Amino acid sequence: MKKADCDGIEGLSPAISIDQKQGSHNPRSTVATVTEIQDYLRLLWARIGKPHCPTCGVEVARRTVQEIVDDILWNLEEHTIAVWSPVIRARKGTHQDLFRQLVEQGFLNGKVNGHDAEFESPPDLDKNFRHDIDVRIDRFVCRRKSRQRLTEAVESSLKLGGGALAIESLKQPSENLSLPKGSKSREHKAGAIISWSEDFACPEHGAFMPELSPRVFSFNSPLGACSSCQGLGVQRQFNVELVIDYEMTISNGCVRPWRRSMSPSWYRRLLEQVAEHYSIPSHVPFKLLSDDEQDILLHGSGSTVINFHFESDNGSVYKMNRPWEGIIPRLEKTYTETSSDRTRGRLINCMTDLPCADCNGEKLNAAARHVTVGGIRLPEVSSCSIHDSLELVKAWRPENENGPPEMYADQLEILDEKSLFIGNEILKEIESRLDFLNSVGLDYLTLDRKANTLSGGESQRIRLATQIGSRLTGVMYV
Repeated sequence: MKKADCDGIEGLSPAISIDQKQGSHNPRSTVATVTEIQDYLRLLWARIGKPHCPTCGVEVARRTVQEIVDDILWNLEEHTIAVWSPVIRARKGTHQDLFRQLVEQGFLNGKVNGHDAEFESPPDLDKNFRHDIDVRIDRFVCRRKSRQRLTEAVESSLKLGGGALAIESLKQPSENLSLPKGSKSREHKAGAIISWSEDFACPEHGAFMPELSPRVFSFNSPLGACSSCQGLGVQRQFNVELVIDYEMTISNGCVRPWRRSMSPSWYRRLLEQVAEHYSIPSHVPFKLLSDDEQDILLHGSGSTVINFHFESDNGSVYKMNRPWEGIIPRLEKTYTETSSDRTRGRLINCMTDLPCADCNGEKLNAAARHVTVGGIRLPEVSSCSIHDSLELVKAWRPENENGPPEMYADQLEILDEKSLFIGNEILKEIESRLDFLNSVGLDYLTLDRKANTLSGGESQRIRLATQIGSRLTGVMYV
C-alpha cells in the first residue's frame, strides 16, 4: 500500500485488515486448529482427563510396584523373562550422550529400534529420525521365590524408564509343570511382550496408557496419531467405479490406469489368462459379468494357482505359476512401491478418501480416544458443532442451568471441584473462542471441519475470531 501523503494522522486506532480468501490448504488444518481451540482442548484433556481401557472401558489408575510384581507373577510365572526399560520413545536425535550415561550406570545391553545393541559400541543414529531405545535390566526365570529379584528389576526399570517397563517372555514353562490355580501363565507364548506402568494400566487387559500430555492428544504427533491413517482420519483407497470402465471389455482395456501404463498389452494379456482359466468371457462388457466373475478379477483368485505364460517379441516364452492377486491389490502394490510421481498421480485419480477403519475417522490412537473429561471423549467434542460444543463446555460447570446438548445428556458428568480448579483458566479460553465463533454466525460449523473446505467468508470470520482471541487492545479491525 502506498504511504499517505501527510505528516501525521491523529485519532485513529491501529488497524488490522482481514481479507476474504480461501483458508489453509493443509489437509490437517481444521476449524479447531486454526482458532487454537484444539490446543486448549488438548491441554484440558492432559490436565484433568481420566484414561480408560480401550478394551473394557474401565477407568485405569496408577499402580504400585508390588501390584505390578503380583501381576507379572500371575501372568508369567515360570517363564524365562527379560525385563526391559523403555528409556526413549519416538524421539529424534543421535542419543550418543544417553548411551554413554547408560554404560556409566552399568547398563550395557538393550535394543535400538527393535534390534539388539551393545551400548559400548552403539549404532550411529540419524538425528532427523525418531528412535526407540530399550535397556535390558535383568534376565531370569520368573518364580515366586525370586520375588525379591523381580521387585528390584521392576523398581530399576520404572526409575530408568520414567514409570514404564516391559516384560518379554523368552521361554514359556514346560507343559508338565504345575502352576497355581487361575494362573494366566499358559496364555502367554514365548516372544510375548507385556507392558506395565506405575502410571496408568488396565489390571484386566494390561493395556498401557501413556503419561497424559498435550502431545498424546495431537493427531499431528506420533504419540497421539492413529498409526493406520497417520492422524488424517481417512485412508486413500481405490474406488472400483473409478478403476473400471464398465462399458469396456477385458480385451479392450477395461482397467483405466493400465491403459496409459508402460506395458498395457502385458496387463491385458494377464487379465485374459485369468479370464481363460475361469471361463470368463473377455469380449463382453465388464458390467455384464457376474458378481463372482467380477470379484475374481478385482480381488484375486485366493489360493488357486493359475498358469501364466507370455511370449516376447523375439519369440522367447516366460512362464509362471501363482495365484492371481487381483486388480485392486496389484494397483495398491504399484502405488506403494513406485518412485514415479507420474505413475502415482495417475493412480491417485482412481482413489477416494474413506474413513479410517481403525479409528473410525477420529484421527487419534486408541489410548488417546479413550480419555474422558466430564464423561466426554475428545473426538466427541471435535465432532460437535460450535454451538453444541459451547453448550457442552458450559454444562461441565455446576452453576450451569441449561444442561448439555441432548446427544450427551446421559453421559456428561459435572466436573468436580479439583478438576474445575485445575482447568478453570483453560475452560475460559475455550469458552471465549467458541462464544465469538458462535456470535459471528459460524455456530453450524463442526470443530473437526477441514479448513480447506471453508468458503472465503467463513475463513475470514474464523481469522477475525483468532485475532480477537489474541486480546489486542485499541485495535480497529477492517
